[in-house]
Amino acid sequence: MGIDIYAKWDGQGDDERQAQKEAWLSTEAGHIGYLREAYHGEPYATRYLVPEAFVKRDGALITAAMLRERLPETLRLAEQRERQVYGATTQEDIEPVLKSFREFVEHCEEVEKTTGKPVRIFASW
Repeated sequence: MGIDIYAKWDGQGDDERQAQKEAWLSTEAGHIGYLREAYHGEPYATRYLVPEAFVKRDGALITAAMLRERLPETLRLAEQRERQVYGATTQEDIEPVLKSFREFVEHCEEVEKTTGKPVRIFASW
């Protein structure tokens, strides 16, 4: 079990939606607008990055600027979690998760730039 975060946007193609569905167990799929955290213990970086998505069942519009603003603390929490919950000791072990969060934000920025609208973020847990 875990927390799944999906970005949805106007003009999202079937192949893009399918890629998100197929990534459901990956912690390295930020580049397609998908994040995952397992329920193994706090802190949960996703809850910091997209808190609105946890209270709005129909998804929350979150601007790319807001995601970018939240990213540094999100990365700090994600690294803390990797060390504390999973016992990661090297940056090499932690980097794939941090990269996924960075790529998620970059993906949302690109979509917003292209469509002129923020992405709608959904949380499933």
